[in-house]
Amino acid sequence: MDPLTRFSPSYVEARAKFRAAVDAHPHRVARGSKPVLEDFTVDWAWTGKRDAQDILIYTSGVHGIEGYAGSAAQLELLSQHQDVPTLWIHAVNPWGMAHFRRVNENNVDLNRNFLPPGQPYAADDADYARVDTMLNPTGRPGTLRFFARAALKIARHGKATLTNAVARGQYSYPEGLFYGGNALQAAPEALLRFLDTQVPGRRRVMHVDLHVGRGKWGQYLAFLEGRPEPELLDRGAAVWGERLRSWAAGTADGYDMRGGMLGELRRRYAATRYDAVTLEFGTRGDLTIVRAMRAENQMYFHGRQHPDHPAHQRMRDVYYPADLRWQAAVLRHAQRVQQQAQAMLAS
Repeated sequence: MDPLTRFSPSYVEARAKFRAAVDAHPHRVARGSKPVLEDFTVDWAWTGKRDAQDILIYTSGVHGIEGYAGSAAQLELLSQHQDVPTLWIHAVNPWGMAHFRRVNENNVDLNRNFLPPGQPYAADDADYARVDTMLNPTGRPGTLRFFARAALKIARHGKATLTNAVARGQYSYPEGLFYGGNALQAAPEALLRFLDTQVPGRRRVMHVDLHVGRGKWGQYLAFLEGRPEPELLDRGAAVWGERLRSWAAGTADGYDMRGGMLGELRRRYAATRYDAVTLEFGTRGDLTIVRAMRAENQMYFHGRQHPDHPAHQRMRDVYYPADLRWQAAVLRHAQRVQQQAQAMLAS
């Protein structure tokens, strides 16, 4: 488990390592509304028995920059578990990964973009409007008392209310954080078309979507999206133990997320027992992470976009730490996650 061989300094290198590890099949992502000149692909590969009734799915890079840890974890598991029936999907948001952003070229958070058919890309964003000026200042990047303002908002509205307002997904502020877009984006649309050819007819699926941020430094948590049914909670708790959490609003860690990928896949493939967890490798506290996102977004839209800008370093600190001990922990935890995912599939 050598981080130097698993983690990559660029999207291009991470993709090359993934393709070298398996017989990968590149899927070219359709162009967005902005010019996308680079050769970005979402890559996939099968290992194990492809027509198995029960399969694992691993996805990485839905939140661009978080794909570096996800890619490394996939490479670590591919080195030892190629006999297990698994569909590996690498870099769902390749533009964001290549540019070290969480979002795609249209500033869309892809994990707020998977709205069910017929549900409009619009919402009552009144609660988000209360915090928009704090989260998305329009001036040039500067020093603002973010933590003090956040503490005041929490005192006024409560942490749970504020968390739900900020993180649930919004569809009214195209340059804001957690923007879910005004239509299904190219990568999610392509992913759904592809999975429609792979999932139907299966008996069981265990999907692990790899992310970075939530939880204690060097640890990991497994989140169930929405309000899981009691049967799923019981089976999940038996496998994941104290690491299991729920995104559901009203819980200690939750909020009423809209447009989440795993929630839509569970709805879409209801004929299959589709278990799914958002696997978070922990780094910093929630406010520190939001502050880094805010600074990077402010720099992107209103500052100078140069690679040495401090906002870039903040983003890497919370989503791609250079600490080799943290990176080694990701690889070590990936092996434990594999065991738990297989146990969940068999439960």
